[in-house]
Amino acid sequence: MDKLEKSPYRKYFRIGDEIKIPSHPHEHEVPSPAIFLVGRDVKESKAFRIATFAITQPFTMVHETHTHDFDQFLSFFGGDMRNMLDLGGEVEFTIGEPDGELETFVFTVPFMVHIPPEVRHCPLRYTKVYDPAKPIIHQDLVFTGEYIRKPSS
Repeated sequence: MDKLEKSPYRKYFRIGDEIKIPSHPHEHEVPSPAIFLVGRDVKESKAFRIATFAITQPFTMVHETHTHDFDQFLSFFGGDMRNMLDLGGEVEFTIGEPDGELETFVFTVPFMVHIPPEVRHCPLRYTKVYDPAKPIIHQDLVFTGEYIRKPSS
């Protein structure tokens, strides 16, 4: 790390505790630690946010159906790094077009979803986690400077 600390490229890296979320939008929902990088913390690029959560027990992460003014990309995969295609639990995810019906899907295999602007989504529920030592990994990527949920019916 000494080499990195002395390098002019250090400004491009976040390491160790720098990637731990001191406070985040889901801190009251997610019972385990998470890592995070927000655009406002990166001078060169202010319009993004990536968060990674280790889901170690069942709970509802987002209770309310909502929309955003921006694209959102979510991925869910297994925490066994030798077999990420084993989700290690069960995830319920609800989605619906602005003028369509909401549909809830139950996943027991890894998945990714692109949520375009104004598409309604959530609740997001983790209904089963088979082994907390191999959590479900949830990544959330958005390209916006400010993450805002707009309530939806």
